[in-house]
Amino acid sequence: MLTTKKNLCLLFPLIAGITVGCGSTTSRPVEPVDLVQATTEVAEEHLLDVAIRVFDPGLPAEGEELPDGVLPDVRNAEAKYMATRLEETMQETGHWGAVRVVPHDAAESDVMVSARIVESSGRDLNLHVWAVDATGRGWFENRYKGKADPAAYQPETIGRTQPFQNVYNRIANDLVRALNNLDPDELIEIRRVAQLDYAASLAPMAFQDYLDIDRRGRKEVAHLPSEGDPMMARVVEIREREYFFVDVLNQHYVNFSEQMSEPYDNWRRFSYEEQIALAALRRKATTQQVLGGLAVLGSLLMGGNSTAERVVRDAALVGGVAAIQAGVGTRKEAKIHVQALQELGASFDDEVEPMVMEVDGRVLRLTGSVETQYETWRHLLSSIWADETGLPTDPNQPSDVSAPSN
Repeated sequence: MLTTKKNLCLLFPLIAGITVGCGSTTSRPVEPVDLVQATTEVAEEHLLDVAIRVFDPGLPAEGEELPDGVLPDVRNAEAKYMATRLEETMQETGHWGAVRVVPHDAAESDVMVSARIVESSGRDLNLHVWAVDATGRGWFENRYKGKADPAAYQPETIGRTQPFQNVYNRIANDLVRALNNLDPDELIEIRRVAQLDYAASLAPMAFQDYLDIDRRGRKEVAHLPSEGDPMMARVVEIREREYFFVDVLNQHYVNFSEQMSEPYDNWRRFSYEEQIALAALRRKATTQQVLGGLAVLGSLLMGGNSTAERVVRDAALVGGVAAIQAGVGTRKEAKIHVQALQELGASFDDEVEPMVMEVDGRVLRLTGSVETQYETWRHLLSSIWADETGLPTDPNQPSDVSAPSN
């Protein structure tokens, strides 16, 4: 009898400790990160254009298993939405020239920003971000993690406040810090390299010798075209046409993000609430199962033969089994929440309609991927170059320009 009491004395504090340690989840306000904005006007020749590639959605390769909670439909939409959100944040700083969202395989800009989604839910965001300028100089490569600001999911603020704005502000601030580490001559060099690199991609036969590679593996200007060079003037003209098309594509991404904003905000709020609920349910299920197991153990420790002891033992055993069953039931309830998220993700793309755009007086309907449209546009620009200059875009093809007669 003394042993039984001793065992129970050890058991009850353990049960109490588990119960106290499993309190409810609370959502704390997030301290805002201030955006570093320009205080003076930046000289035109020092403004760098930025191309933000559509984010890598971070999905596993075909045939590999999806991580828990990853919904491909949502991730693919997020890859465009997050790139647009970063673009808008960078534009607010006043430190840059044109900031555009571009397809993955877009031509180089003064600065290229790329990112991969490591984790994304209504509660957590984890991005792997890196930036490189036209010379090949790496600016940084960092991980950016953030918790959602619960205030953004309140009925009066949803859709007007971004739950992960702090993450975008930190990325934009790091880009500004990297920019400020460059002197004016380096900024001008980046712009020149970007222009000559574009020219070489359009017409390698004509411009491949204008750039060189230094000992660090970076591109540098070997020599500049003469002032008023007619071929370079054509490149500038064609590049302006591409800017126009990329601006149209960028607006497509903006419109895409605006259209998906309402369903995405609601999905994130739902995801946030589901994750909070799931965490509480899992914690409750674990607590119930542990307490149930301890209650079963307690019933076995009370091995007396009196009627009272048998009643206590049987009650503890029945209560323990009931607690374990309740825990299993709770986990089934959690699975229902997960299934609801999957169903919502599967219908997510249905909320975003294709876009219709006008380019040079022609109406284009974007029903395929933007990447495919951009590739088609690049081929068109190459054809324009060949038609205007008579030079092939492929150095292995013969030129249509006749040699001067003697």
